[in-house]
Order: sequence, then structure tokens, then C-alpha cells
Amino acid sequence: MTIALPVQSKLKAAFPVRNLKFAFDTSPRYWFDANPFYSHMLNGMSAIFPQGELYLIEILRKVRTRIDNPQLQADISAFIGQEAMHSKEHTAFNRYADQHGIDIGTLEFYMVQLYTLMKKGLPDMQHMAIGCAIEHCTATLGAQLLRSAAWNERMRGPLRELWLWHAIEENEHKAVYFDAYIAAGGGYLNRVVWMVIAGSGLVGLAAHHCLRLLYADQQLSALLNIKALARIFHPQTGLFNLRVLGEFIDYYRPSFHPNDHDTKALESMWRERMQLKTA
Repeated sequence: MTIALPVQSKLKAAFPVRNLKFAFDTSPRYWFDANPFYSHMLNGMSAIFPQGELYLIEILRKVRTRIDNPQLQADISAFIGQEAMHSKEHTAFNRYADQHGIDIGTLEFYMVQLYTLMKKGLPDMQHMAIGCAIEHCTATLGAQLLRSAAWNERMRGPLRELWLWHAIEENEHKAVYFDAYIAAGGGYLNRVVWMVIAGSGLVGLAAHHCLRLLYADQQLSALLNIKALARIFHPQTGLFNLRVLGEFIDYYRPSFHPNDHDTKALESMWRERMQLKTA
């Protein structure tokens, strides 16, 4: 896969591009709490990301020509760089998983077909609204993963590092797509309609991928998976708890902006823990 480098800007972006590489050969098969359901839930999400990140980059590159804010242009360049690195490392994990009998490649193929179809049938600003929705979803869930030791401490090995790094950067750049959408003339109704469609689609794809991987792995134990789902959706301690639900609903507020959900201290704490560069 060839990933074009971001356009350089004269201004310094608000966040850096980090070229991290992970050695996935030390990953246990069930790397998330030694649990097939949790592990395949995120393995299935990893099937969405490589093409999804490239889709976001492609659309943003087309629309950025309408934007004359120099600082936003600098942040767009850094956003493109971060997303390109995410795509690269998720692809690296997916190829490792394929080699060990976890067939993520087939799911990626389906995603290529879906994104190709989408790009043929929608105008740019609808794509931008989809991008805003995706970015809000990934930042919101990423923040919950970072703030919840009950969940992030259950992950093991390089995949833990991959997902925590990804979560940090999704929050660092969470406002870029939204700001670009507004600067390019995007409106409220288009934004919220596509959150309903894209948000539902993302949930459906994640569920489909998880179930396919569990089935292929002969891990479709109803009792165990019901227990896992109950923990994930616990109203106080789950990954998808009431706080997360409230942050998703907040997106529908006309005056909403991603930075209304302040994660700066959380990002700083995790950058220090993971010894990530800040500039």
C-alpha cells in the first residue's frame, strides 16, 4: 500500500505526526483480557481502519482547497500524517493476524468495496459529514478507553500500545475534520443526518466483523459473549456507558464543537506514560 505524505505547511500544527512501529509477533491470540470476544471486537475494528483512514484523507485533501485558515491548514496536514500512520500500523497488525489464522484480510476487502461505492455516489460535503461522525465516534470511544483503567489495563502486549497511541491521537486531532467541514461551508442538518447513518453503519460493521471472527475462531459461546456484552454496556463501568452515550448525544446539539469535551489533561497524561513526542 502506498500512502502519500501530507502537504507541508508554513505554520506549526497543534499536534505532531509520530511514526511508530509495533512488533506484533509477541502478541497473544486473545490479547484483551485473554477474552476472545473483547479481542475480536477490536480486531474487527482494525479491519475498518486502514481503508477508513485513507478515505478520510482523500476527502479532506479535496475539500481543503476551499479553506483559507493557515492554522487549520497546518492542522489538516498533521491530521493527514497521523491518520496515515494509523492506517500503516493497523495494516501491519492485520497482516500479522492473517498469518496466524485470524482472517482480517477478507473483512478489509469488504471495506474496500464499501468505500469505493460510497465515493462514487456522494458529493464531497456529505463525505465530510461522514468524516465528522467517524471522528467523533473514534475520539469519544478512545477517550473512554484512556480514562478507564478497568479496561485499558486488561489489554496486553503491542496491541495495547497500538490502541492507546491511536486513542491519544484521535483526541489530539478530534476537532480538525469538524473545523474543516464548517470552514468549507458545512451545515447542521447534513452533519446530524450523517451521524445517524454513519454511526449506525459503524456499529453494524463492527458487530458483523466481530461475529465473523468469533465464528471462524469457534468462539461463539452464547453465555460467555452475553456476559462480555453486559460488561461492555454496563451503565457506569462499561466501555459504552452512560457518559459515553451522553457524549454521542451531545453531537446533535446545534452549537456542538468537539473541543467541548475537554481531553487535554487525559492526552497529556498518556503521552507522558507512553513517552510520546509532543512536538
